[in-house]
Amino acid sequence: MKTKEKETDRLARLYLVEHLLFQKRYGWTIEEIADKCEVNARTTRRDLKALEDAGVPIYKNGDKWCVNQAYYLPPVRFSRPEAMSIFLAARLMVHYASRSDPHIKSAFYKLNCVVPSPIKEQILNTLEWMEKLPRNDKLTRHIELLAGAWADGRTVRMNYQTYGKEPGYREVDPYFIQPADVGHASYLIAYCHTHKEVRVFRIERIKSLQVTAKKYRIREDFNADEYLAPAFGVIAGGEVETVKLKFSADVAQLFSEAVYHPTQKVETRKDGSLILTLKVVPGVELMNWVLGWGEKVEVLKPEWFREDVIDAVKAMARLYSKK
Repeated sequence: MKTKEKETDRLARLYLVEHLLFQKRYGWTIEEIADKCEVNARTTRRDLKALEDAGVPIYKNGDKWCVNQAYYLPPVRFSRPEAMSIFLAARLMVHYASRSDPHIKSAFYKLNCVVPSPIKEQILNTLEWMEKLPRNDKLTRHIELLAGAWADGRTVRMNYQTYGKEPGYREVDPYFIQPADVGHASYLIAYCHTHKEVRVFRIERIKSLQVTAKKYRIREDFNADEYLAPAFGVIAGGEVETVKLKFSADVAQLFSEAVYHPTQKVETRKDGSLILTLKVVPGVELMNWVLGWGEKVEVLKPEWFREDVIDAVKAMARLYSKK
């Protein structure tokens, strides 16, 4: 590793140690800090010495290292509702990712410095639980490279495996990165040089990735929210159609408690059932959502989508009827 890269990593680690010390009033042991920073205890001792030399008011309390929290003046103050929003965001990120991500952890360690107790302790508990989740270093690195290319306006060359096909190389210009709860996946919205149009790529399917020296500019007419608006999830390709679904009375209340798509309109019938109308691309994401409701929903239109659902249900019935 080059000297400059080593120094950058060390500086980032020193910031992390400083933020860690601010998390707990009664401090951390050398071993705990080393574990969270993924280094050995000897490196952690050097880091603590460097913080002391830099004037950071850290001190030792028994076998734990602490920081004088009164020394810090948080640059931002949050109201309680704002702090709760941060906590909910932390929980959402953890459960969406289902993996230990050092960038997510680092971001929330920093945010945790400016939220009040007891939210501070609960976010810390969430992050400590997150550390027990499995890691995916390859995915983390790919997201990091894509974010950097997006910020710098640089084309990337990637070996991508389209579902059901062999991997192939293509160059794309990153326009946006979108997480999705379906499949707990992350998606890259990018201009594809091969197909000469904006497309969506599941980041988990990228086999290898290289940031090139080629520069690009995002089209002025591109807006991520407008691009994703027709999609029920993130797959926006296809023609927007009016979809009508009939839900049984025993689940009708759920549609007064949640909005499943910005275009949805709900019509309650006399028998307690309801008609849900959506203007979306009826793709695989909507299909999976409909199938998840089982016998509680019936597709009324479009007819071709109704037939696709019927075929899927028949296939499931054949699978479960096998002895």
